[in-house]
Amino acid sequence: MINDAVIFSLIIDAPAVTLPNELPEDQLFSHFQNEIVEMLQNDTEAINYFGLVPDNGADGIDEALFNGVLFRFDVPQTVLGIDVDAESKAVREAFLNAVENHIPCGNIVLEERGETKVETTVVFEYYHL
Repeated sequence: MINDAVIFSLIIDAPAVTLPNELPEDQLFSHFQNEIVEMLQNDTEAINYFGLVPDNGADGIDEALFNGVLFRFDVPQTVLGIDVDAESKAVREAFLNAVENHIPCGNIVLEERGETKVETTVVFEYYHL
């Protein structure tokens, strides 16, 4: 990957997902891959965010947190073949293609706690495609 490549993120709500205890981060993708494919194929699943990689900095403010699990996919724009103004269907198809045809180079679990909410984001990084 070129160091100055544009990376897009897609974040989807995964409210029914519970992260398994003691599962290593490097096994998260294989554990959830079928579920992720179904979520990306389903037009009714909520897209929480699409755009440039976010900073994930709600700073513990409940109003800025999603209470539950999110899946985030960071993929170079050149792999996706879409721009930031792409329609929802094209965004889903581009990220679905990446998920079905590539293994992420990294998986990270980010957790942020507010006073009443806990947001857990599972990040699948596709930087080295």
